[in-house]
Amino acid sequence: MNTSFIKYHSHLLTILFFTLGAVITCTFNLGDLKPSSEFDYLDALGEGGMTLMTLVWIGFILISRPAGKVTNWLFSGLILMNISMLLDFIDEFVIYPQNSAWLTAIESLPAPVGMVIMSIALYHWYQEQMTINAQLRRTERFYRDHSLTDFITGLYSAKYMKKQIKHQLLYSKKTKQPFTMMMIDIRQFDQFNRQYGHQQGDILLREIGQVITMNIRDQDLACRYASDRFVVLLPNTTTTFAETFAWHIENSLANLAFKVGSDQHANYQKITLCSKEFDGSQSDYQVLELMSQQMDSTKKQNNKHHNKQVA
Repeated sequence: MNTSFIKYHSHLLTILFFTLGAVITCTFNLGDLKPSSEFDYLDALGEGGMTLMTLVWIGFILISRPAGKVTNWLFSGLILMNISMLLDFIDEFVIYPQNSAWLTAIESLPAPVGMVIMSIALYHWYQEQMTINAQLRRTERFYRDHSLTDFITGLYSAKYMKKQIKHQLLYSKKTKQPFTMMMIDIRQFDQFNRQYGHQQGDILLREIGQVITMNIRDQDLACRYASDRFVVLLPNTTTTFAETFAWHIENSLANLAFKVGSDQHANYQKITLCSKEFDGSQSDYQVLELMSQQMDSTKKQNNKHHNKQVA
């Protein structure tokens, strides 16, 4: 079983153990243990089994998902449900004095709140899965020719992207609807490769490709254009609208905490991103050439800005 994701959830594990410890400590401090003759072992078995299963579900969530909003919501919903089930289970062994009877009264409250949170989390999980499935459908449809895919990232290849740009240029010229190209460059990727090796560099590229895919629409196309450079085609999109996608991608990649092997230190990658709108009057060669020129210009501007700040 692959448990590589668990290292990204140390804060959630801390919350889990703290919550379980607090509930158990609180109940046994406030209540008294029942005589063994009053134990209902059948109820205890059922309620204990449900409590254990919610913990198993939490465990599977933490070992199978990356850190993020959906994972946090799934965890929150399940831990609230677990609190209710744990209190029900402990009730089979503990009796509370009158001044602590409120524990029995509120023990069922966390569960419905947790179910509401779980419902929200499952909806967002569904949306997330639809995006992934759309990418997989495109993979099934177009990737049978391995020359159309990038082996490392699983994204479209530059060769396939060039073909799609040609189609988009013809369509835009005919319909007078512009499209936007976006180029993403990973800063100091060569230095990362030298420090950690090409294998870790390939893993980083794959994760960056997945982040980009999660932040674009079904009709958009992402490819690995060069070693550390990605290109995204946004059909029927102006640069103004593309700025929203750029902002989402920049923020998502800025928070991508990449850890090399068992190293606990997170590497946060900085990127340079630029976008440009086209109307169909250019050739595919000109589109990519103009994008490369704009990327070089953007990088120079960023370097000047950085040097001014340092000075």
